[in-house]
Amino acid sequence: MDYQYPLLHKVFDHYKKYKLDLSNFRIYSCQHLLAPQYEMYKMFIDFGFKSENIFALGKAYSSSKEVISDLERIGIRVFQPEFSGTSFDLEHINNCKHFARNISDDGTNIILDDGGQLIVTAKDKHISFAVEQTSSGFRKLEGSTIPFPVINVARSKTKLTQESPLIARLIFERIKTYLIENDIISPKFLIIGLGPIGNSVLQILTEEDCRVTGFDVETAKENIMQYLKDEKPDIIVGATGSSVLTENDLTVLGDEHVYHFISVSSSDREFPVVSFRGDQTIHEDIKYKNFIFVNNGFPITFKGNKYESTPLEIEKTIALLMGSVLHGAAKKINGNGLINVPHELESLINS
Repeated sequence: MDYQYPLLHKVFDHYKKYKLDLSNFRIYSCQHLLAPQYEMYKMFIDFGFKSENIFALGKAYSSSKEVISDLERIGIRVFQPEFSGTSFDLEHINNCKHFARNISDDGTNIILDDGGQLIVTAKDKHISFAVEQTSSGFRKLEGSTIPFPVINVARSKTKLTQESPLIARLIFERIKTYLIENDIISPKFLIIGLGPIGNSVLQILTEEDCRVTGFDVETAKENIMQYLKDEKPDIIVGATGSSVLTENDLTVLGDEHVYHFISVSSSDREFPVVSFRGDQTIHEDIKYKNFIFVNNGFPITFKGNKYESTPLEIEKTIALLMGSVLHGAAKKINGNGLINVPHELESLINS
């Protein structure tokens, strides 16, 4: 795909004026290893970071093997274990612990995280600053004591107001494809979790004249279960960032109606899929009795592709990440815990 990433180049040129010496900086990152992220890593090297000082931890459900090879080819040190089939969250905790052993006591260390777990794991290390980009990571860090500044991309105005509708549209297109492939006609939808993503999905489904109901995360669990039993929605979309149902809940739902569970948040935690996995590949649907866990319980936005959305759609988020790293290095930011994305950076991206 021939795309020139003009916004990344704009951010690059803006911070290049600081004439930074980055030879002793190290970046320890946890990211979806996709083509747009590859462009970010490549620009870090062009900016002055040494390739051997950039470490990348991928996520099994959202990493392209082709992109991993591309990163290794330019000297990035990639850590991407094969997925074992267990709970992704438990596996990711162990991966972060293993990965964090690489963090050096020398030089200036930067963490670029997706999900907050690497930041939590490395909070006792010598870290100059960190960057976090997800709502689940924000919630994880909000209640933690972090002894270094964390630039909070997750709650930046740009990401909340501009990325969420784009992700929701991708979710809708993926769901539509799933319905066509499985000959599901005029389904009844239930959206659980009405944060930025869930609410945007609800809005699109409503505009498309779908039969859809939404429950916010504050809704009592018994109300959701009662709705599932009484109304028997066909497609249940989990957008809470936490566990929605348990295996015992499946027993309560009975075996007369087919439920299709679709996650749109990170990880596989929304629905109880782990016990029902066999030797299926990571992006296959898992079937147990009358329950279908679409995409192995992982977010439907990731299917193992090199591009999961167009570069144009995701470029602002990548620019926020790259710009936050460059801004932190240029300004030598200090403090503890979550701090806002610099106004200078958001203005630059949206001008």
